[in-house]
Amino acid sequence: MAVDTTVDDPRAARRWARSSAAVGALLTILVALVVSGVGGPAVALAISSWGLLALAAGASAACLWRSRGFTGRARWGWSTLATGLLLWGLGQFSWLAERGVAGAPEGLFGVFSNPGLIGLIVLIPAGLLILPSASQPMANRLRSVLDGLLIASSLILVAWVFVMDPNLESGAHRSSFYLTLVFPLTDIVIATVVAYMLPAQRRRHGCGSDLAFFGAGMVAFAITDVGHVYFELIGDSGAAAVVHLAALAGYALILMGAIRPRQRSAAPLNLPPGVWNNAIMIPYVAVLAALASSVMFHVQTGHNDPFVTYTRSFLILLIVGRQVLTQLENRTLTRTLESRVAERTAELHTREQWFHALIRHSSDVVTVIDADGMIRYQSDSMRRVFGYEPEVFLGRRYTDLVDAEVAMRLSQAMRRVAARPYSTVTLEVVHTHRDGRKRPSEVIITNLVDDPHVAGFVLNTRDISERKELQEQLLHEAYHDPLTQLANRALFREQAATALREAGAVTVLHLDLDGFKRVNDSLGHLAGDQLLVQIADRLRGCVRDGDLVARFGADEFGVLLIGADEVEDSAAEQVARRILADLDAPVLAGTRQIHVRASIGLAGTRSLPDTADNAGDRAEQLMRNADLAMHHAKSGGGNVVAGYHARMREGLVERLELESDLRAAVENGDLRLHYQPLVDLASSQVIGFEALVRWPHPTRGMINPLDFIPIAEATGLIVPLGRWVLHEACRQAVEWSTAAGGRPLKMSVNVSVRQFDRADLSEVVAAVLAETGMPADRLCLEMTESVLMTDTDANLEQLVRLKALGLTLAIDDFGTGYSSLAYLRRFPVDTLKIDRSFVERLGVIADDTALTDTIVRLGKSLGMATVAEGIEEFGQLAALREMGCGFAQGYYFSRPVPAAEAGRLFLEGAAV
Repeated sequence: MAVDTTVDDPRAARRWARSSAAVGALLTILVALVVSGVGGPAVALAISSWGLLALAAGASAACLWRSRGFTGRARWGWSTLATGLLLWGLGQFSWLAERGVAGAPEGLFGVFSNPGLIGLIVLIPAGLLILPSASQPMANRLRSVLDGLLIASSLILVAWVFVMDPNLESGAHRSSFYLTLVFPLTDIVIATVVAYMLPAQRRRHGCGSDLAFFGAGMVAFAITDVGHVYFELIGDSGAAAVVHLAALAGYALILMGAIRPRQRSAAPLNLPPGVWNNAIMIPYVAVLAALASSVMFHVQTGHNDPFVTYTRSFLILLIVGRQVLTQLENRTLTRTLESRVAERTAELHTREQWFHALIRHSSDVVTVIDADGMIRYQSDSMRRVFGYEPEVFLGRRYTDLVDAEVAMRLSQAMRRVAARPYSTVTLEVVHTHRDGRKRPSEVIITNLVDDPHVAGFVLNTRDISERKELQEQLLHEAYHDPLTQLANRALFREQAATALREAGAVTVLHLDLDGFKRVNDSLGHLAGDQLLVQIADRLRGCVRDGDLVARFGADEFGVLLIGADEVEDSAAEQVARRILADLDAPVLAGTRQIHVRASIGLAGTRSLPDTADNAGDRAEQLMRNADLAMHHAKSGGGNVVAGYHARMREGLVERLELESDLRAAVENGDLRLHYQPLVDLASSQVIGFEALVRWPHPTRGMINPLDFIPIAEATGLIVPLGRWVLHEACRQAVEWSTAAGGRPLKMSVNVSVRQFDRADLSEVVAAVLAETGMPADRLCLEMTESVLMTDTDANLEQLVRLKALGLTLAIDDFGTGYSSLAYLRRFPVDTLKIDRSFVERLGVIADDTALTDTIVRLGKSLGMATVAEGIEEFGQLAALREMGCGFAQGYYFSRPVPAAEAGRLFLEGAAV
């Protein structure tokens, strides 16, 4: 196997061009010197001879260099060519040296004459035959040799008749002359072999430039050898120097071809078929010319020359040999063709069996109907898909075998595709299974009437029952709540829009369960889901068949009442009150009975503005109005029905504006902290402060915290707001403590439930303490009792992490929630802050005094400090001191004041 090991080099083409230019320049100089005759015939002969030897050596070296770029047969072929060229060049030089070349040793001709003939006649053809060519078998190469011999022999015979014989003397038929005929004969044969190899190499491999140059060089050799024979014929060797200039050009061409870089991306040579057919006839044309010449010779001379006879016989032998090779090649081609036909037949049979297996086991039913509507083919899959035997359909009209509606649609579809060959159409129909079930099907009709292999309409029928069921299931899931199987918000909106377009008058009820979160937190989500399912069943029982009940999410439901036009419509209000009455009955969730309350908002079509565009937008607006009414009902204590009024939307707009202003205030740092003193009742000294956030609005003035803190809680702004409050309070505490000479100061900061729910609260507090330098034991975080009641395990873990920082934890507004003694013992709380509702009634109602005293005693028994909030009178202060309460704060001592005034209270250290 031959492998090309040359490496592509983009600079090789430029180097070859320079080398070729140098060789061309040298050849031009030699030709000019010889033709001009400078120095006489002897000098011209010496220049031609030594130049011939130099170029022959260069061509041989180039071929040898060429062989180093290959392995295998290619290397051996080029090496053989190099050896043959060198020997032939030495033979030519020795022949010229015999004519008296200056500087050439005597007797050189006898030494190199025979090796020169071997180089030309044996080695050069052998090298060409050794070169690998997958596209040209050895038989073709031998035939090219025979064709070359045919052409060369024919040309020699023609030349003999018209040129040689008239110039031959009677005694000149010596053997040395006939030997000279071998040279052009061999050159022509080699050129023919190259001519046969070159197109095949170019067509199959995209290369062959080296062979093209080699063939051109052999043509140049033929010119030299023809001239040599002619001058031998006339007995004149004086023009030997000029005649051998063609050989110089031949060696130069071979040299340039051998050093030419390989072109891996050369375009293949695609010659027209006529060129190949005419090229095959060239040897026969030459033979015919030779035979015609021999006949003419016999007619003119009246006798047969032995040379003509032998040459003609040789031509006949060559023709016989060529025909034998052709027959051998035809037999090989026949066997190959038969083998390929057998393989192709087997392949076609395999493909046919494969096709039938695919059709037989396909999920599609294939039917072929001719132009007259008769079934010509029915696949076996009909039995598996629809339960019928395929033989039942053959030879019958397809439209007679299906339902009338299906037949009509199929006929229309086939008429539609009949106008355009190879067009297709797809439609969905309902076929009847053999067992009577209806099976939705997809039919693809293709017009192959003009296809001679089909000649009909092809129907690919596919059972899509499972796909339809899946689509219906997905559609149901997309528009229904998976837990209660009620409609979801999307379906509710579509139905509301449809009702607005068709009925015109509708009312939407938006229902929200009161306290549902406590059920999930106390009994678990499973009990909550059971409760929701039963609530859904009760809602279905409270409405008419034409009305729609939906679950919007969590514990929110919607009811669409069609035909109710106003919020005040008695029918809509009766439905809402019937729902509330029905929900009064306890609901059984597991083994527990749960009493459920709800808030309901109503909104009718008359609540819609006249500017509402399409039905979809009107439906969305109606749902928003009902939602606003529901929140209004919930804010009134729940378990009531509220109708929508325009002022509700005005309140919503105001809330949105306030929310936007609050967000900007948090981002721009427009909030301020006020501080309320914490007084030690034993010493009446200010020992700390509670940090309280205030919002001085640029246009609304000072906004009550009860107005903007719930907004911050609902929007999540409480998280960045809470961190800012914590950081500013700690920074201020450190500043005051430093100004007071290091006197300790306790700073209390409220933490909301939203902050407490974040897992990174302890990390945030630790970071603030580190940034401000606030000692952890001087910081007190206050939280409401709801923290102890929700998600107790997670909150306990959060409190433990905060306590590990070293700070103090306090329960704010103690006594208003539902925390039990067990929770107080379990959680690491340090301080109880008694709610102001107990403090303000001290000395007025005896039971309240006793309750406050109990809280103080409870704190002492649990090792907790107690702080009384909201002290406004001296009597309240006296009662708390008598109970033993440790700390207090309220308007009696000081209102929450700005930082500058609070700092004076602490730094002056005055008793209050």
